[in-house]
Amino acid sequence: MKLWKECQTFLLYLGTIFHPSTLIDSSDVQQALSFEVHDDSYGHPPNFRAPGGPEDGKFVCQYPDLGNQWTDCSTPENRGCWLKGPNGEEFNLTTDYENIYPKGIVRNYYIEVDDTPINADGIINPDGKVFNNTYPGPWIEACWGDILNITVKNNLRWNGTTIHWHGIRQLNSMEMDGVNAVTQCPIAPGDTYTYTFRATQYGTTWYHSHYSLQYADGVAGPMTIHGPSSDNYDEARDPILITDWNHRSAFQDFQHELDGTGPPRMNSVLLNGIGNFAGASPRNEKFTFKSIKKGNKYLLRIINTSVDTTYIFSIDNHNFTVLTTDFVPIHPYNVSHILVGIGQRYHVVLYANPIDNGQLSNTGDYWIRAVPADGCQGFETGNDPDERQGILRYNSSSEAIPTSKREGFSLKCRDEEYSRLHPIHPWSVEPMDFDPEGFDVGLQAAPHKPQLSDNFTRWTMGDVPLWLNFSDPTILNLNNKTWNPDYVVIPEDMPENAWIYLLITADDMDNKWLNRTFVAVAHPLHLHGHDFALLAQSSEPYNKSTAVIKYDNPPRRDVALLPQGGYLLIAFKADNPGAWLIHCHIAWHASSGLAMQILERQGAIAKSMTPKRLEATNRGCKNWDTWFGNSSNHWNKYDVKAFQDDSGI
Repeated sequence: MKLWKECQTFLLYLGTIFHPSTLIDSSDVQQALSFEVHDDSYGHPPNFRAPGGPEDGKFVCQYPDLGNQWTDCSTPENRGCWLKGPNGEEFNLTTDYENIYPKGIVRNYYIEVDDTPINADGIINPDGKVFNNTYPGPWIEACWGDILNITVKNNLRWNGTTIHWHGIRQLNSMEMDGVNAVTQCPIAPGDTYTYTFRATQYGTTWYHSHYSLQYADGVAGPMTIHGPSSDNYDEARDPILITDWNHRSAFQDFQHELDGTGPPRMNSVLLNGIGNFAGASPRNEKFTFKSIKKGNKYLLRIINTSVDTTYIFSIDNHNFTVLTTDFVPIHPYNVSHILVGIGQRYHVVLYANPIDNGQLSNTGDYWIRAVPADGCQGFETGNDPDERQGILRYNSSSEAIPTSKREGFSLKCRDEEYSRLHPIHPWSVEPMDFDPEGFDVGLQAAPHKPQLSDNFTRWTMGDVPLWLNFSDPTILNLNNKTWNPDYVVIPEDMPENAWIYLLITADDMDNKWLNRTFVAVAHPLHLHGHDFALLAQSSEPYNKSTAVIKYDNPPRRDVALLPQGGYLLIAFKADNPGAWLIHCHIAWHASSGLAMQILERQGAIAKSMTPKRLEATNRGCKNWDTWFGNSSNHWNKYDVKAFQDDSGI
């Protein structure tokens, strides 16, 4: 496959076979990052059905630039191998994927966002919003090293949209991160925007709207980058999206967050868009694994796409082997259940060999459970959802109701056990010889937003709650010397590859806040643009003299739980210049303002954002301003300020 001339600045490594994880020359992204796709590349070796691909087996990985002496090497007995070269070279589980990848092909996708009523659990949500008229949205797939070229069209009546590719590093492609008012203006109704980026990581994630509370109304779908695995398996099943769900628009429910009558309450639990609210669904439908063959190993991909709920995922009488934390391959470990916070993902291998605990099923049917964790959920009082959200069936013709029982594990809200998470590709973090930057999560008054007479209390982690202007994104202001305080910009003008350290606490660490209230709530925190090293995580207040900090290959991921009353200490390298959001993934809290922007190496990113690179960004902002400037496009055309009542993210 041939690249356009603009892309000839790719660095080559090991004789043009191994490619560093630099997307392109910094002067050419978005429209400049176009690639020729030749039909005659299809069928050229190496090409192979993706291990772990869809259950229909039709998705194919292709690496035409490697040449026909390269072969795929993933087998049920060795899933750690991906590609093997003629002289013993390999792309495999130990390859430094942060710097090296196999060059694949271009995957072109086209998705539309529409207003569509959703009946997920027997009760219609009339204000649903979906991708391609399905909920969840279509499964976007690629292979390690591919380029994804995804065009999004906005057909919504009252909303803009932007689409975030959760956990994708976006190395040297900040403008593809999909955060309105940070990396672009919203895509106006009737307009399109094309996101183009290289899949240098592999694993499973999700894509979702980052426009206010939109993803809570259904604008979310799964994404998998096929690649090696840290444990073997025979077959794979399609991704499992776990979410809480409401029968109203989240834009309506957000008022409860603001007016003091909240937090908003959720109605249901869904697995892959299927639920049953208090028996309301006439389908009496359950998510089902069918035709499970005893003795086989099945790769499962678990994604929490919730608004406000951490889940404990389990299958009665069965164990899992955990293979990843978010996009990070780890040394496998065995469990009977797994904690999945909002935005987190896990690859696990299910052993299809029921454990005899005295309650083996006579029919071969077992409950699949999504148990809301204590203290990290917000369901209606007296209407707790059924945790039995799916069925595993060894006999596909069975219609029996399982009688299996849940193991008596703790329901405490927490992350997976810190000591078990050992990345395969290690990081060695430079020890701190100074106090890290500290940010304290709490509630404080945010007057005059959106109306001058308003004085709502909002969540924050910076000096003030985040509040962005859709028409004035950070990416178009990179030459600023100062910033609007509402943008909560944290400058990190570090040398390239220096370590950035952030200490985030759930209490008033230095007794400096007179106007901030601290509440015993846990927060799943997500960083854009990076995986971070989780140097320390504790439910106790931070104490410099007693904190146990792990610098040698600490756990690594892009979402971690800030325990109530405790702290997180994270670190990442300043190797990806950009404006990167860090925010709570409880949707109510992010909309409230619990976020800030890490402005990493401002000079470098400002220099790279040439007029050519920003063509699509400027075009999108012009179209947004035109649409927004017509008051007939507003749900309340008599009150422009009523258009935005949240942070924007």
